Amino acid sequence: MINGPTQLSQPLQLLVTRALSLCELMLPHCQAIYPFAAIYEDGKIGCLFTDEQLKYQNESYLIEQLQWRIIDTTTDSHSYSVLVYAATVQTEYHEKLDAIAINASSPDGEEVMLLYPYFRVGKKIVVSPPLAN
Repeated sequence: MINGPTQLSQPLQLLVTRALSLCELMLPHCQAIYPFAAIYEDGKIGCLFTDEQLKYQNESYLIEQLQWRIIDTTTDSHSYSVLVYAATVQTEYHEKLDAIAINASSPDGEEVMLLYPYFRVGKKIVVSPPLAN
């Protein structure tokens, strides 16, 4: 079931909006989203990267490394963060949909998982509202 917009704090809403915009720009040029993370602290947005020296094994490994980078960067700070990656969701009618998964975290430790199905219409990407949890 698709629900209306999830109520997020202004910093998280800004991070989610920018992450979705980046995905809309990237997806016409690739099959899936390469995982990425960003933080918001003191009115500034920054990107987080994994250690390039580590041997890349698979997407789940990269997501885990980004999760650790978020923890290392935001511990003892008043930061918001998002971790963005590709997902597939299955509808109640057993259809599979491509989706953008966003794990959003606030400084108080609250986390929310947002799943945005998207569709390819020609060379354009159309992102749907997030699925209800």
